[in-house]
Amino acid sequence: MELFKMILDQAAGVAIAILLIMRIENKLDGLTSAVIKLSDAIRLTSKTEA
Repeated sequence: MELFKMILDQAAGVAIAILLIMRIENKLDGLTSAVIKLSDAIRLTSKTEA
């Protein structure tokens, strides 16, 4: 019974880690697209000034 409880605790920890990794991945995807939009805007501004 003690082994079963330990396995459940470990599985819960793994599930929480996976959820956190997925949230971080979504935030990084959003940050990446924001950086791409910003660099495109800077590039357009540089072409207009040249």
